[in-house]
Order: sequence, then C-alpha cells, then structure tokens
Amino acid sequence: MLAARPLAAAALLTLAACNPSRSPSPAPAPSPAAPSVVAPAATPAAPPGRGAQVFVDVSESIRGFTSTRSTALQTLHAQVIEASLSALQLNNPFQRCAVDTAVHCEAPQLTAQQARLPATYRGGYSALHLALRRPPRAPRPDLQQPDPLDPYNVTVLVTDGFQSTSTPFQPGASGDVACTAGADPSCLAALLRQRVEEGYGLWVGRLILPFDGRYFAERRLDPPMWSRITQHVAALNTDPEWNGVRFSASSPAMNGESGAFRWQGARPLLLFVLTRDIPRGRQLVGEMQRRLSVERITLRQSPADIAFSEWSPFEGLTARVLNAVRNESGGAADSVLVDRPVRQGETLVIPARCDVHGQARIRLDGVIQFGPMPPPPLATVSLTWQSPTPLDGFFLMPREAMRTLPGPFTVRTGIDCRQLPPGTRDYNFGLYGRWTVNPAAMASEWFTTGSAETSYDSPEKVFGLADLARTVIAAGVNRQGYLDRVTLRVTRQ
Repeated sequence: MLAARPLAAAALLTLAACNPSRSPSPAPAPSPAAPSVVAPAATPAAPPGRGAQVFVDVSESIRGFTSTRSTALQTLHAQVIEASLSALQLNNPFQRCAVDTAVHCEAPQLTAQQARLPATYRGGYSALHLALRRPPRAPRPDLQQPDPLDPYNVTVLVTDGFQSTSTPFQPGASGDVACTAGADPSCLAALLRQRVEEGYGLWVGRLILPFDGRYFAERRLDPPMWSRITQHVAALNTDPEWNGVRFSASSPAMNGESGAFRWQGARPLLLFVLTRDIPRGRQLVGEMQRRLSVERITLRQSPADIAFSEWSPFEGLTARVLNAVRNESGGAADSVLVDRPVRQGETLVIPARCDVHGQARIRLDGVIQFGPMPPPPLATVSLTWQSPTPLDGFFLMPREAMRTLPGPFTVRTGIDCRQLPPGTRDYNFGLYGRWTVNPAAMASEWFTTGSAETSYDSPEKVFGLADLARTVIAAGVNRQGYLDRVTLRVTRQ
C-alpha cells in the first residue's frame, strides 16, 4: 500500500486539475479537540420561568439623574420597562427590587413613582453581583438557596455602572475569584459570562440622560487628577459630538476615598436584559426601544442617545449538504456510480460504487441559511471543508472557498478507485466553522467608544465597559465545530 500512495496522489491531482480555478493545496486539519457542532459551550438551558423582575441600582450615584422637575426615571420604569413587559404578557408575576449593599425584594417594593425621587438613591454602593450570582451549593437540597434569575422568565437590571476597585481587570477569573473585591467590571464580566455559557440571551442598552449631581470616582483625588478632569471638561465643551450640551465639574472632595465631585451635563444609564427565552427577549428589547423613541426622556431626545446590542446568543448561520451526484460522465467516470444520499442524524451518507477503472468527481449541492439574527459585524465566521481524521490519498477534499452568505452552494469532492483496494470504506468530512470576535468591529461599537479607562476623568462614559463587553461577547462568539457532516461510503468492487 505504501508503494501505491504516490500514484494515488498523482491521480487526485488529475481530479483536481479538472477544476483548474481551484488551488490543489490540502485543506487544513481540524483541531483534535474540536466540538462536533458549532455552538457555544452552554449547558442545557432549564425551562424559562414566569414573569419578570427588575433590579434597580439605588446607590447615591444615581441621584444626579433625578430632580423635582424630572420624571425621566419614573417614565423609564413605568412607560418603557413595565409597559413593554405588559405588552408582551411577561409581567405576571412582576417584582421590582432595590439594590444597594444588598438586594431588597421584600414588601413594600420599590415603585415606579419612587424611582423619580432623589431620596430613593441613598446607597453607598450597589452590590449588583448579588442579583446575578448563583448561591453556593448547599450540603442538602432543602437548604439550597434559589438562583436569583431562574424563577423568572426575564430579568432587567438598571444601573449607571460598576464599582471601581484596586484590582486590575481579570478576564478569565471565575465569579468566586473576581467578585471578592465587589461588583467591579471583572466581577460582572465573570457572572454575565457564566450566564451566557448557561444559555441565557443577553442584551445591553445605554441611555444618555441629563445629569446634575455627585459623581463618585471611588478613589482619592489629587491635584493632577483634578486637573485632568477639568481639561477633559474643556475638551467635551468643544466636541461636536456633544454640541448643545454644557459640561462642568466642581466641588471635588479631595480628602476622602469617595473621590466625589459635582458633575453637570450628561451621563449614561445602562439596562441589562437576561432571559433564556431568546425570541421573547428580542421582542422585549425591540418594544423598549420603540417606547423610548416615543417617550423622549433622553438628553437630546434623539436616536443617538439610545443604543442597544445583543451580546448573546449569536446563532448566526446553519449549513446543510442536500444532494450529491457524479459531476461528469464518460471514460473513467462511468465506472463510478453514486447512489441517492441518505441523511442519518447529523450526517449525510453518500453511497458510491466503483471498479478498478473508476475515477470521478462528485458534486455536492447545499444551502447556507441565517438564523433569526444574521451574524453581527463584531463576529467573524470562516468556513472550510475538513475531516476529523486523516484521510488516504484516494479521496479529494472539496477546495472551493465558502462564503458566509445565505444561499445555495456547490462544491466537489472526488474518488480514485484505480489504486483503491477492494472493500467498503468511509471518508468522513464536513463543513467546519470558526467564529471569532472581530477586533476592528468591536472598536467601533458604542460599548467600546463609550467606555472609560479610569473611574474619575470621564463621567460621561462607563468605567470598564469595554473590558466587560469583550469578555462576555467572546463567551458567546468564540467557538468552532462542524455545521454539517458528510460520509462518502465507497465500495470498491
């Protein structure tokens, strides 16, 4: 058999030469650890619960969004969030919980009317991780605390950002490790990444709202830092992006650890939506966006003040090989007979028979389809034909370049029976997909451009948002595996 391999390789070059526009280079071998199906590494999702819950950050840093004249936060909760849940019949049951140093869901619960009052926001900080973190496993089932998300179909979290700690961002840390210092970007990234891996859909929204109140840098300010803040304010007031908005920073607390100062102008408010019911989650986010455009509670009352992104699940696309026929007739091709292919589970089995004179290419026809949401710009998808195991030199792997667009496709494989020993053998291969985050596309997204590198000098942005987004989105995007599998079952008679 070893002596026959050079002849077999030469014969396959002849097969490939029948299609001169294609490169004869071999397809890359897949990773030995490659999954069998393109999908996030998610555990099976439990059935979604019922109703909805809203977690509201009531820390003092939110107070600047309120005033005796403004109803923006009341409108957000009543006319946008609650009304959207009601319109989709997702509000039975419904609860609204306040989050400061603890989570308060007990009666009397926070009302939409209270959301507009400055006195509502008195917390020293917001322990957002308590609303997302699964409780530790108890020694007995009757002692197990329930997951804060599971009893409900939808969870909405409203906050202005995350804690600032001295710990650098830890993209790969678990929740137990990342949350030891509090609800900083590392902690929230770890908890949201875990939810994505469990099968939750995750949507994040940003609203630019008027702000006049204390901003907390959560670190001691010194004169150089304050100078940097005032220089940033001057730059904002000449930035065309903020045309018509007047910013100012004043009254810094230079002696305390809070790093508080008065901030006037604009700040972002974030909305996180989580659910295992992906279609309903998309409907809810769409309904909230529609109502926000009607209520006009944002700073400039324009679409630029409202941004939403889906961070998970990125279904993207599917692919199927539908049929297989012999590509040509005459000569050696007539000694290769291709029978009707049969779908067996996730594999299309193509029976073929040949004799010692047979040599032919086989045409595969298939289709690529997008899922409910097409692949977003921030995800790059590449498709290649590969085999999970090394194949001998009598088989021709498809070499056609695959486009990641919906529609039909045609590729060609081939078999050379002239040196093939008698008997039946399977050639297993398939269409292999790799999903990766597109750094250039990520750089232009609002959650990157609207992210601050420090907690003190850019209150009009969200500290650590870009790091959090990269970590969570990568959990939903980065994956690889077969979209479809094919077995060419050749019987050499």
